[in-house]
Amino acid sequence: MMCACDEEFGRRFLPHQLDHGTELGTRRKMPVTIGFQKNVCNSCRGIPEEPAPKAPMHGRTSRVRRYYWREISMETIRRFGDWALEQGETDWLVARRNHKDTYRSIEQRVIAKIKDLHSRSPKYVYDEESQSDILAKSGVEIVRLDGTYAKHSGARAALVVGNATCSPEQFAVQHYEKQGYDTLFLESVPFHVLFGVYLWLLIEDPADPKNRVVGFGNRSAFDAGAKGEQVLCILPEDFGTSGYASRRKASIDQHLDFLPSDRSEMLWIFDYWLEPSSNMRQYLWAHRSEDIARARQVVSILPPEEIRRVLRYLVGDYWRRYCGWPDLLVHREDDFFLAEVKSSKDKLSEDQKNWIRGNAAELQLPFKLVKIHRATGRMESGPSDETVALGS
Repeated sequence: MMCACDEEFGRRFLPHQLDHGTELGTRRKMPVTIGFQKNVCNSCRGIPEEPAPKAPMHGRTSRVRRYYWREISMETIRRFGDWALEQGETDWLVARRNHKDTYRSIEQRVIAKIKDLHSRSPKYVYDEESQSDILAKSGVEIVRLDGTYAKHSGARAALVVGNATCSPEQFAVQHYEKQGYDTLFLESVPFHVLFGVYLWLLIEDPADPKNRVVGFGNRSAFDAGAKGEQVLCILPEDFGTSGYASRRKASIDQHLDFLPSDRSEMLWIFDYWLEPSSNMRQYLWAHRSEDIARARQVVSILPPEEIRRVLRYLVGDYWRRYCGWPDLLVHREDDFFLAEVKSSKDKLSEDQKNWIRGNAAELQLPFKLVKIHRATGRMESGPSDETVALGS
């Protein structure tokens, strides 16, 4: 059932969504059998609304946008629908495609209004764990480096090294290379490549009764600014959810057990499955040659059992775990660790906090936070050897 306070909006703007709902953990469609009923939602019952913030992503990093996403969407659609009617357009979805700038302008005004309302009478409490608490609970080792920051470097911090400047990540790379380590720039996409290559056969299993063919735009054509042919891929309707992992646990275990324990064989499978996993990797935006090359390097560095652990972690709840991976893979012979690099004023994003929690609880990969502090009383930048460990 649905709350009667949403009836006018639902019948006017989203009539195609009124006969079913979607279960969050499994994406299973659930029929709406009772329809609109009074006093269903917390607001109508006079109790506080429970926050359900969306994950931060490009264009949606502020707390207002993440916590008030439903209110922003509904009020923007309502105002835009009224505007479209005044222009003689009765289908607001068609009007939105034709008047994107107007829709965005209305949305910005709605966000400003909700931001003001929140400052005076908040509907939601921003209850997010602090960076220091997460680092302490997860036992993260913090490496302190000191550097001289360039003035007027723009939005991105830049450090002075000799007569040149570099990013905080490059500064950390130089520090570890002086210690005899090799480094590989990572972030999240190389792990998406690994997921696509090593799990495409599992995901596209024709024996899975929930599998169906989906189509999407060609990612390579999009990168080139062109419109390519539609790409087809086989995906289960609950793909990327914890429900998928629970439903297919036996098949997942069997597939991961099939993967070899020898690094050279893991590399051979990577090369052998690269082409047949192409459509799956396009769906995941894991199709670019530079990301494929970095993913193969990860396989050549990490032990096979660590690769399997990464795959098991991702398939367990992909859409909640695919972002926030660290900046660097630092390695020397059999020694390796992942490193997230932050400038003096930079903070962990919510995705990065989520990854740190997941790493502590399940992945247990060696991980360090490299914090580059502003040097005092120095003419030149230079890393210190100070290391601070929080937690146990």
